[in-house]
Amino acid sequence: MMSVHDSQIKLTIRARLPDVSTLGVTIRVLADEFGLEMMACTEIELAVVEAVTNVVKHGLNKSPDALIEITLYSTDQLLAITIFDQGIPMPADALDAADGSVFDYIAEDIEGWPTSGMGLSLIKAVMDEVQYSHDETGNTLRLIKKKLITESTHVQADN
Repeated sequence: MMSVHDSQIKLTIRARLPDVSTLGVTIRVLADEFGLEMMACTEIELAVVEAVTNVVKHGLNKSPDALIEITLYSTDQLLAITIFDQGIPMPADALDAADGSVFDYIAEDIEGWPTSGMGLSLIKAVMDEVQYSHDETGNTLRLIKKKLITESTHVQADN
C-alpha cells in the first residue's frame, strides 16, 4: 500500500468513452492504494466515471481528441479528485438542482422512471463534497471522499 501522506497523481485522457472505462479501473485501484475502504473505492469509481462520461458526452462531444485532466490528491483524512476540461460549461444551477429528488419515483411505474438527469445526483449521493467552478481556463469539478480513520490506518501510516 502507498503511503497516504499527501500523495498526488495526475492522469490525462482523451475525450473518448473507451478511455473513461480504463480511467474507472485506474481510479478504483488508486483509491484502494490510498487506503480507502472497498465500498468507498466503488463509490469513487462510480462518481468519476459518471462525471467524466458527462464531460465526454456533453462538454466535449464533438472533440474526441480534447484532453481531460484528472488529479488525485490523498491525505490521511481524504481523497480529493479534480476533473478539469475545456469543454462546454455545466449549466450554472445544475449542481444545486441535483438534490436527489430524481430518485423519488415509483418502481412499479415504468413510465414514470427518469430517463436522464440522474448523474449529478448520483455523484453527490456517493461523495462527501462536490464543488464545481468555471472560468476562462475551463471547468473544474472537485470530488472529495473522507477516509474512515481506523486503528489499522494509523499503524500503516506510521510505518
